[in-house]
Amino acid sequence: MRWWCGMAVVSLVALLAGSAMADPSLQDLQRQIDELRKIVKEQQQEIERLRAQLKQAAPQTPQANVTAPSGERLNFYGFLRLDSIFDSGLTNNAQTPFWVLSPSNPNKRRTGNQQLTIHPRLTRIGINFIAPPNLVKGWDVTGKFEMDWQNAQGVTPESRPLPRIRHAYLQLQRGNYRLLLGQTWDLISPLFPSPNDDTLMWNAGNLGDRRAQIRLSYEPKDKPLHWALALGLTSAVDGKDLDNNGVRDGEDSGLPNVQGRLAWKFKDGEVGLWAHHAWERVTNPFAGQTRFTSQSIGFDWQWQLSPKWNLRGELWTGRNLSDFRGGIGQGVNPATGAEIRSKGGWLELGWQYSPKQRLAFGYTVDDPKDADVPAGGRTKNFAWYLHHRWRLSGNVEVAVNYLFWTTNWQGQATGIDHRLNAFVQHNF
Repeated sequence: MRWWCGMAVVSLVALLAGSAMADPSLQDLQRQIDELRKIVKEQQQEIERLRAQLKQAAPQTPQANVTAPSGERLNFYGFLRLDSIFDSGLTNNAQTPFWVLSPSNPNKRRTGNQQLTIHPRLTRIGINFIAPPNLVKGWDVTGKFEMDWQNAQGVTPESRPLPRIRHAYLQLQRGNYRLLLGQTWDLISPLFPSPNDDTLMWNAGNLGDRRAQIRLSYEPKDKPLHWALALGLTSAVDGKDLDNNGVRDGEDSGLPNVQGRLAWKFKDGEVGLWAHHAWERVTNPFAGQTRFTSQSIGFDWQWQLSPKWNLRGELWTGRNLSDFRGGIGQGVNPATGAEIRSKGGWLELGWQYSPKQRLAFGYTVDDPKDADVPAGGRTKNFAWYLHHRWRLSGNVEVAVNYLFWTTNWQGQATGIDHRLNAFVQHNF
């Protein structure tokens, strides 16, 4: 009897299950449940991605607020830092390296030439200020002043570095529009690789520095398209004076350089297209010429592949780029007067493998056209690198960078350097 009852129960369950599967409404319900599960899973992944971004973007320490007698609110920030650097080969400067010297250089032997330097020059202090409301009717007024001591190598003793202004600007904002007046980063080439905080791989694939400028930008929070235009001081970086008349050639032109950038922001990243044009003039003819131009066009991107992985980089091409940290510091051929053409960029894959630790691996290159480079000049400058940054606890960070750096020379032997940089930093 029990056997027959069991068979009856099993048959009834099978019949009900078959009916449920045959019922279209139940099938639709199951499909909706599956779709909801998929949506919840995607939202969980998005939450994890946003959490990772917030951890990277959030200030590591609260800023100290001070109210000035004039009513401005001041926020102080910065860090104390010590760098230790070892080079297996001789660079142009151990603390501000741009390229590796050739073994053919009379100051360098083919073997040896290791360098070790220790410095606190990247120690930084900054002030953000916010003006009282309605200081300028209809506009929010803010500003920044930031400095470090990475300046005048070889001019002062290593224990007596000179201050360097990084940023000093006033900014007015009204809705989605911002007007910036002062010194800050170039508008072109807005990103930079993770290693080599001394020179950010300038003249080795990364363009752009800081200079005095006037910038207008459109940065809506609810729209993907952003744009900006800037007028900046030419010869602010390379100080070029080809005819040695005591006037920088960019100033001698009587014109500012023009920079522009279009950016498109999307869910997991941003892409940008940018360009610049600059004018230079000499009073006394140089290599038979009195006027020169500087130009570039480039592309940047940053893409959050997953909550822990991201991809960043830039590609560019241009000519006479010494004032914008391109062409391996070579702008005009002194023998022919030709503007040196160059192309380059960099690519970096980053891994935030824990909330406190980040690894990055990348490649960067600056490749001038060989035919434009004079004898003894630099024809290619490139490096592979590995970066590891670790927040120990609280406000203390340590990092180690390794670069395999190579510089090719016109008519000279190739320079090679294994560069190891370690630093400790306390943020405040």
